[in-house]
Amino acid sequence: MRSHFTGTLVAIIVLVGIYAAYQLSIGNPVFGQDRLGNLSEEELRVTAKDLTSRDQIEAILQLGVRPGDLSKTVPVLAKLATFQNEIIKNASDSSLQDIGADAAEHVRPFLDDNSTDGYRIACSALRAIGPGSKIYINELKDLLIDDNPVHRKCGLYALQGMGDEAQPAMKEIILCVLDKDLNNQCMACRILENFGPDAIDAEAALLEVQKNGGPSTRGWAALCLGAIGPTSSDVDVAELLAKQLQPREDGRPISPIEQQRVLRGLGYLGPEATKALDTVREKLNGKNQFVRGHAAFALWKITGDAEEAGSVFRTLLNDSTLVNDAVFLVGKMGPDALILAPDVANALNSSQPATRELAVTAIGNMGSAAASYKPKVKALLNDNDPLVRMAARKAMENLKEEK
Repeated sequence: MRSHFTGTLVAIIVLVGIYAAYQLSIGNPVFGQDRLGNLSEEELRVTAKDLTSRDQIEAILQLGVRPGDLSKTVPVLAKLATFQNEIIKNASDSSLQDIGADAAEHVRPFLDDNSTDGYRIACSALRAIGPGSKIYINELKDLLIDDNPVHRKCGLYALQGMGDEAQPAMKEIILCVLDKDLNNQCMACRILENFGPDAIDAEAALLEVQKNGGPSTRGWAALCLGAIGPTSSDVDVAELLAKQLQPREDGRPISPIEQQRVLRGLGYLGPEATKALDTVREKLNGKNQFVRGHAAFALWKITGDAEEAGSVFRTLLNDSTLVNDAVFLVGKMGPDALILAPDVANALNSSQPATRELAVTAIGNMGSAAASYKPKVKALLNDNDPLVRMAARKAMENLKEEK
């Protein structure tokens, strides 16, 4: 799978944009810009649509830098943003994000088409454009109460990219938490997670799903309850989530995915989840290796101490079947992960591009304290994988020693 690692899509999109902006600011070409620099915007659009062109991705990225006539360029990028080929999609998303709010108005014809295909194209573009899509909040609210579950899914997808600008749709998002379509329930929770404490109005719906939903939705509901944090209600969220990690009374197993999400919820609570530490440590020392890493991350978030979590991460970082999940979590620890830097650095030599990309990002997130690893990171500036090269450039910026 070309995207390398599930869950890193947004990071990749942002990274592409940062890389393009950085290259331009220092006068360097962006990927193949030197080859495409003489092409007009119309020629770039033709090349961007040409699935047989070796310059397709470069042309798509160039359109984010010099889009020309937005009424012509944005529809091209919007359609490409629906492609199943994730390299094409990611590049298109990045260019739409680079253009930003100015692109939003030119998505309107797809919405006005009032068709499933039109909604799909429009909402994919609006998600990439991000907060600048807020001009469509009323249209998206209408999609969330549409009788067609696919249309509701389109609206939810768009709102995922809007951050706090999606909050005016809170009432409709809460309805989707209780949607008959399980995928829509999960997507609604992804939006609420971004709101944090501001999603308090969704507490009752989340508690309903957390109690009676399926394995995936129960986990998402728990994660959102943790993101909301302690509330004025009589619900003890830390106790509730800790109980969710225990064997169910009806004998149904707790899936690893559900456990991971519950642990993320406890991590969101931070020190407020101290009473759940015994339960977290049970998972930390459990047999399921895919759960252990998330337990280690939750432990760090709750205690602020990387030492105990670090011992688990060291084991996982040296297991080829678990390294990607582990290094992704370590990368979110920032400077606190410095004690794990030697183990993460070993992953820079992996034969797998996904692992190298995640590892160099994790090293970069450690900041200037990890400056001694600059030579290893610098070597990846010439990696044969473009995503690894982009991650290395961003990491080099982060590793600059403070003056």
